[in-house]
Amino acid sequence: MKRPLVKIETPGFTDPLLAFVDTGFNGALLVDERQAARLGFSVVRNAVAPVRLASQRNENFLRGRGSFLWLGERRAIVAYVLIETPGERRARNARKTEEEILIGTELLADCRLEIDFPARKVLITRAM
Repeated sequence: MKRPLVKIETPGFTDPLLAFVDTGFNGALLVDERQAARLGFSVVRNAVAPVRLASQRNENFLRGRGSFLWLGERRAIVAYVLIETPGERRARNARKTEEEILIGTELLADCRLEIDFPARKVLITRAM
């Protein structure tokens, strides 16, 4: 395991979503436009959100509002939505084998995150 990944059962998807846990991302979710639509998010197209990535590169995202089932609880969140050209989308989709989203610290704020790299296990539970 090179990255901390968890599988999330999500309505609208036949297979579980593969979610990359990124403790350097302060938002809730990062998804592409297709995933945002399948999750039922309302994407605001006239407001671009500038973001500085961990790589120090600046990138623009759209914002999507909706609800997300997280640890058995439906939560209202704002997701960052990738802005891609059709060519960029095709290239990204060709590189991946499963649906993948990014989970940030907004969803993890009231959780305990345990990563056991040797055992290749990630556990996310509600903090007591």
